[in-house]
Amino acid sequence: MKRKNRLENIFLVLRKSKSWFPVAKPVYLFTKRPILHQDFTSKFLQDAIHELQEILQDKSLLSNTSGKFDSETVEAVKEFQKQNNLHVDGIVGPLTWACLCYPKLSFSTRNQEPKLQDAVNELQNILYKEGTLKKEPDGYFDKQTERAVKWFQRIYGLKDDGIVGAATWAVLLGMRQKREKSVFSILYFLPLQFLFLWKQFLMIFCILLGIYYSPLPGSTPHFNTAIATAYGLTCVVPFLLESLPMKQSNPQRFLLFEYAPYVLTGILWKPILDLLLKVIK
Repeated sequence: MKRKNRLENIFLVLRKSKSWFPVAKPVYLFTKRPILHQDFTSKFLQDAIHELQEILQDKSLLSNTSGKFDSETVEAVKEFQKQNNLHVDGIVGPLTWACLCYPKLSFSTRNQEPKLQDAVNELQNILYKEGTLKKEPDGYFDKQTERAVKWFQRIYGLKDDGIVGAATWAVLLGMRQKREKSVFSILYFLPLQFLFLWKQFLMIFCILLGIYYSPLPGSTPHFNTAIATAYGLTCVVPFLLESLPMKQSNPQRFLLFEYAPYVLTGILWKPILDLLLKVIK
């Protein structure tokens, strides 16, 4: 029991430097502080309400278009959000707008109505400018377009299913930072499972590199022992990185520097294991 408490204490000490936001009333960024631009006027806002009510009316969710964001409109918005698996709050934010104005697209979309074809064409234009789609936009959602969508989704941390839903549309239409192009962009074409496995392999390899080429005196362990030690130390490194007052480098600019702490962990494998053994005892 004492050993368990000591282990818990050391992990709590390693993690205590991590700061957390205090519990506070949430602020809805996109509603408390709307997106401002040169044409944002009272007329622009009124036109947006009219457009919203017309869409809701076309979907048989609203009976009257009053031109005001009244309680009936709020209830219609909530019903639409409920039907489309969105957060039901009656607030028309970026995701709700994207879902209202843009259809869900995927490779299985075979219906080539003008509205759908225009949406696919707009999608392809954005992907083409982004650099994920290499062919000229033609309005047809083919396999090449699906691969471009998946690549885009991986770059911006979305679910890489190739389906252009509300979240993907919202990011496509501007909710993203400018990305830095690099020679490693081709990695986004690979399956996520492969990337995670590759990252784990690099962690273990870098720890082994530190173990076998350590400048500290002492004999190196047998290869099988070194593999087991390296694999075990991968559980310790994240806690060490959180506790040390180090400035983290940008992994896109300094890709190799990202794994430098694992090499250092391999170099210091004996002191780290001795410390853990003392804590357990």
